[in-house]
Amino acid sequence: MTYEDVEPLRARYRPAKIKVVFVGESAPAGGAFFYKQTGQVHGQFRQALAPHIGDSPSFVEAFKQAGFYVDDLVLEPVNWLSRSERQAIHDASIASLTKRLRDYDAPLVVAFMKGIAAPVKAAIAASGTPCQFAVVPFPGNGRQGEFRSAMTAIMPRLLNL
Repeated sequence: MTYEDVEPLRARYRPAKIKVVFVGESAPAGGAFFYKQTGQVHGQFRQALAPHIGDSPSFVEAFKQAGFYVDDLVLEPVNWLSRSERQAIHDASIASLTKRLRDYDAPLVVAFMKGIAAPVKAAIAASGTPCQFAVVPFPGNGRQGEFRSAMTAIMPRLLNL
């Protein structure tokens, strides 16, 4: 999956007014993608949020109507790269995310992977956008329960913006 595949689909589900930007590391190389309604990220977000926001006519439509949006720190897949390669790409992607965060002007940014918290915080600081920040574990790799617990803990913040 490439930038050219992902970004038009992501743009189709961008809310007019974004309340919460969920920032992941990157779209996975394997082809699953939140806005394709495939993969573990979509499944876990749906499980955590659908009881609160609904899932009609589709979960991604309800997600959009709630003012939620998923973006990524890195716009090309990085999941098959080494840790050091990923870290370098994270750092190189801060400027790009900074520009997008300025455009979104969302009151809350949630990183959904602890390993990207520092570059996401750096992008928020560089953007000058006054927003709240939260981090939840990645919703896969055996951390699904931790993800759901963390999402439950921040649910009032998500729903009251």
